Amino acid sequence: MKNHAITDESIRQLIDRFYAKVRQDENLGPIFAKAIGDDAEAWKPHLAHMYDFWSSVMLASGRYQGNPMQKHMALPAFDVRLFDRWLELFAETAHEMHSEPLALQYIEKSKRIAESLKLALYYKPEKMSQ
Repeated sequence: MKNHAITDESIRQLIDRFYAKVRQDENLGPIFAKAIGDDAEAWKPHLAHMYDFWSSVMLASGRYQGNPMQKHMALPAFDVRLFDRWLELFAETAHEMHSEPLALQYIEKSKRIAESLKLALYYKPEKMSQ
């Protein structure tokens, strides 16, 4: 049954299902395992942060107090094309969990977030000569 409202519980369900897919993905899984760990206990803090993050994004709850840019900047370099796979899995999960209008809201936000992270991590403008 699809959710027709965005609530903290529906966010939790979406995040749990999405990251289960990420962990199983042949390309994303190893990156996340290296950064977070392999077992369910290691994932609890990350998932809790993601519940708060998406609650802040979708419900304006203000619960997330972290700095996603700083967290991602500390990661070892990875192929920028993996953002596309992340977005693909996120969109798939949003469509599975929510009605079409709500899924599209999540997808739009996820694209903006991914673009911001890509720019922070990979955009290196060449120095202009004088």
